Amino acid sequence: MTQNLTRRRALSRLAAMGLVAAGVSVTDAGTVAADASYTRTDFTTTSWDGTDLVGSLYVPDSDGPHPVVLGTHGWGGDHGSPAVARRADVFASNDYVFCAYDSRGFGESGGEVGVDGPNEVADALTLLDQLAQGEVGGVSVDVERSTNGPVCAMDGLSYAGGIQLNTMAVSTPDAADALLPDSATFDTIDFTEGSPLDAAVPRWAWHDLRFSLAPRGVVKVGWDSLLLATGIAGARGLTSGDGQPSIYDLEYGVTEEVPDAFVTSTAQNEFDSESAAFYASRSPVSKTALLETPTLLISSWTDTLFITNEAIWNYHAIRDNGVESKLVLFRGGHTFEETADSEMNARLDSRALEFIDSHLRRDEESGFPQVEYYETQRDTWSTTNDIDPRNTKEWTVTFSDAKLDDETVVYNSIAPSSSSQLTSEEEDLLDGVTAVHFDYLVTEARELLGAPSLELDLEPLGTDPRLFVKVYHRTADGETLVHDQVTPVHQTGDERRTVEVEMTALQRRLAVGDTLRVTVAATDAGFYSSRTAAGARIYHGSDDDSRATFPVQPS
Repeated sequence: MTQNLTRRRALSRLAAMGLVAAGVSVTDAGTVAADASYTRTDFTTTSWDGTDLVGSLYVPDSDGPHPVVLGTHGWGGDHGSPAVARRADVFASNDYVFCAYDSRGFGESGGEVGVDGPNEVADALTLLDQLAQGEVGGVSVDVERSTNGPVCAMDGLSYAGGIQLNTMAVSTPDAADALLPDSATFDTIDFTEGSPLDAAVPRWAWHDLRFSLAPRGVVKVGWDSLLLATGIAGARGLTSGDGQPSIYDLEYGVTEEVPDAFVTSTAQNEFDSESAAFYASRSPVSKTALLETPTLLISSWTDTLFITNEAIWNYHAIRDNGVESKLVLFRGGHTFEETADSEMNARLDSRALEFIDSHLRRDEESGFPQVEYYETQRDTWSTTNDIDPRNTKEWTVTFSDAKLDDETVVYNSIAPSSSSQLTSEEEDLLDGVTAVHFDYLVTEARELLGAPSLELDLEPLGTDPRLFVKVYHRTADGETLVHDQVTPVHQTGDERRTVEVEMTALQRRLAVGDTLRVTVAATDAGFYSSRTAAGARIYHGSDDDSRATFPVQPS
């Protein structure tokens, strides 16, 4: 199927689907030309192992050859999703060939879903290899300026962000041997030249799936359940892209490690070693030294699946390799209640386009600030040279300063006493029983920016307690759970000791007279609670170690 689309016609369709709000278009952020046109052609091609990959090419009507942007979809989706269509419009309207495809096992592509593993990485490289040779839709792409496949980038969110980071890591012959299936070979890609990607824009991606799904060993029951359900429902094991599953479809699904991890974590209240090793292998954390592609990382303060810290870890890993690494932090992402609106998406798309332009067209660094972040309170954007507590001022609040008794016991409740990560619930029930609050009057205006550090002096009531720490901002108008985030804490064993934790990153401006509240709770509906501890005793006297340290942005 071939369709000729002008940008206006494409946007009118997006508006009809609820993707572009009235009065707001992609052009508001300066991303595309007013009437750029392109042609969309659907394709089916054969990957390295004979598996069919299905997708669509968005080819500019202007003279080529054009550089390529490769993109797939989120977990459980397909290449026809609204987010993919929006990015296709942006790039094809700006003289890029955009290749959108169904990731292996999803939509109409064949095979088994492998969680962005070696098979999916080889699929992405196969598409780039075939595009370089004109074997996908007969499209001519820019290969003259590249010694390693086509001039290309990747852009995509969530599952489509993870595949970028794992593909970037195939940047040496040894990495190719270790990270790709043995039978995957390519005609135009030479790993002695480094990664075939000239730029990447992973949005809402992970750093370590072990941490994403079970931070510090505390299993996220809400997200784990939802991801299993949507993965199985979206994979060829139950449905196919045309809504008519065949016998072939039913023979495939999500790789067995995913349901196995869910079953064992539910039974044991933690991942077993096999599940942990599987998720580590699907994560950048196991291959950070190989990430040498210029990268714009986009993440969200309010993302409760892949929290901001994971993007910050990726950002620093790439930057430490001496490669351009930039970070944009917005409001939206993986949340149960709030998504980015069209104006926010237009801004993010504009940044992605500008970053990819700098590397695919100008062959230079983007000139972006290191970190650009959205301020929820002021509905504005700010920039900073870095987001690293080591290089900022700090504000330490010791729990003894809250003027409570020297120790407090928080008890597990049969039903969770809060559900902060599932809903915007800004209270903890049974105060003083299942949760304790430490309040600090703000005497100096501050902007908190980055990941706080936490020390808790704990004595388990049983073994292996799990606690949940939250930061509230209290003003005369009420209190706000900052970014709806929760930091789980896991104290292993049954003896008293001090646990040190990096808390969820945040951005918040505090005015004189406000109150900062740190809450420690024994349960939260988004996570599995301890099954072997009745709770924990927290020591917070003047001689104890319980405290939180917040990075403070210089004025």
